[in-house]
Parts: sequence; structure tokens; C-alpha cells
Amino acid sequence: MTRLAPYFLLLALSLPFKGVSQDQTENQSIAIGLLLPDRSQTDLHRAAEMAIEEANEEGGYNQRNFKLVIRTAEGPWGAGSKESVSLVYDDHVCVIIGSLDGRNGHLAEQVATKSHLTYIETFATEPTLSQAFVPWFMRVVPNDNQQSEAILECIRQNGGGRIAILSTENYDTRYAVRSLTKTVARETGCAPLVINVDSLGFHQRKITEKILSSKIDHLIVPFDAEMLSDLMVVLGELMPSLKIYGTLHFTMGAESRKIPWSQYEGISMIGPVYNVIGTGTTLPDSRSAYLYDAVNLVILAIRRTGTGHEAITEYLSRMEHHEGITGPISFDELGNRKSKPVMVRIEQGQPIILETP
Repeated sequence: MTRLAPYFLLLALSLPFKGVSQDQTENQSIAIGLLLPDRSQTDLHRAAEMAIEEANEEGGYNQRNFKLVIRTAEGPWGAGSKESVSLVYDDHVCVIIGSLDGRNGHLAEQVATKSHLTYIETFATEPTLSQAFVPWFMRVVPNDNQQSEAILECIRQNGGGRIAILSTENYDTRYAVRSLTKTVARETGCAPLVINVDSLGFHQRKITEKILSSKIDHLIVPFDAEMLSDLMVVLGELMPSLKIYGTLHFTMGAESRKIPWSQYEGISMIGPVYNVIGTGTTLPDSRSAYLYDAVNLVILAIRRTGTGHEAITEYLSRMEHHEGITGPISFDELGNRKSKPVMVRIEQGQPIILETP
């Protein structure tokens, strides 16, 4: 059945898109679509609701309240496309915001392409999402290529040397490793060592032995896994001179499990300014902060331009927003966030900014 999912998507997208007229929506709430990976993402739900509640307390827009319409991509492969289509044709949302992996992000992007509805991604960092030249796609997180450049610059500042990358067979991780490998090879003239931990069954002892025998100076971890916090502690004890770096998904994973930063002492990682300075909000982690920012961007666009799809897209693509809690937000011609990724290092159990946007 899963092989039929792309055909169902094409069938749905072949239907004519009918927008909602001003008369039909005059006395209705303004619907903003939210696509989550599954129903367990309560922190993300609360972050989005917080932005909506704050906007409505300020009067909404033209005496109309904002509301969230939440759907999930859980279920058989292709469920994300079905739910994206439902947001457009059944729920009549004016924008879709997603916190999805790369594969589901592509499905949502296809729906945005057909409906000319803005799609803002707040989690997937896979570069090809923005290489389709879809004007309705934007993302508030740095993509893999941007993160690779930031990590390599940090490695240069730490003296350079031999670099290794941990890898898994996860879809998003493969793209992250591909980006890191190309960046390292291009900038240093030497391909990094890629250590596939899947082939080792996530057995910590075997992974540790593999890293110890590799004689590397720098280790990059571009994914999240439950075993990583213990591995970081062991490597810190056995290889104190080894410098370790994590991508944004590594950072988000550590936050989601609420592991004390002291277990990541000395590690440098991608993380928004929100991680370090705080904002006075009650948001629990970076992933929620990115989503909160995305909802506020949409609300700002609607207040400035109205609920027309093209007007929202045009405003967002040209805006310069300096009040994001994850840092300043603006987009390039491909929909990537322009600001340089922030690197932080854990020192005495606290994240310290190494580079600012």
C-alpha cells in the first residue's frame, strides 16, 4: 500500500484549488495549519498555541481571532501528504507550518507548490528542500550546508586536523553527512572519515573502540540518538583531547531528553541564541522556539498584508524580522534563513556563544 502514496498525492494535487472568498471568511477565525510528526509533540503544540494566544490577546486581526489547525504525519508513508492536502482543501488554512523530517517536508512542500500556500519548515535541515526553487517554501532553521560551514570554521579555530563524522542510515542524517563530507573535502582537500554506527548496532563499546582506533582530532555528530549522551561522557574520559561537534538535530535531541548540559562538557554545537540568553518565555527547548518564531512570522505577515496567499508569501520573502527569539530572521531567494548559524560550547555546564548571527 505504501507504494501508492505518491499516486494519491498526485491525484489530490490535480484537483483545482479554490480559495475562500472574503465574504465567506469575514466572521471566521484565521486558520494557520500546523503539521507535526505525531501526537506526542506536546511541547511543540504548546509553543504554537502560546504564539496564537498572545496574538489574540492583542486583538487578533481585523476583529478576527487566529486559530491553529493541527494535523500529524504519523501513520503509513505518505500520510503527511494526505494531511497537508486536508489542511488546504478541508481546513482552508492560509499558511502551513511544519516541524517535520526531510521526507515528510518534501511532501508538504509539493502541496504548497500546487496550492500556492506558504510552507514554513521549522525542523528539517535537508538542503534539497530549498533547491526546488519553490517560492512558497521557507525555513527558519539553518540547512545542512550552512551548518557544515559553521562547524568547519569552528574546527579551523580549534587548530584543524583529522576529522571524522558519525553516521546512521536515517534519511536526514545521510543528507547531513553528505553535506559535511563535501564541505570538509572542499575546504581542507582531505575527505573526512565516516564511521557508520548502524553497522555496529549502536553498541557503545564497539563504537568507542572504532573512534579510539581512528586517531582523529575532531568528531562531528549530525544526528540524535539516546545512546549519545553516555558516549560523549566516555569519549571525554578516554580521549580528553578529542574535540566534538554537534549539529542542530544533535542539540535538539539533547534538549528533548532533558539531559544536563554537564554531560556534554566541552562539546561545541549548533544552537540558536534562545539556548543561551533566554527570552522570558516558558518555551522548553530550541525546537519549540523555532516553531514559536514561525507562528509569529505568519501573524506579523497577516497583520501587515491580510490573508491573501500571495501577499503573505511576498511579505515573508522580503521581510527583515529582528525580534525572533532564535535570532534575526530573513530569507534568501531559495527560502533559506540568511543569518549565520550560531555555535555554542558547553562550559561549566552552560552553553556559551562562540559565534553570533
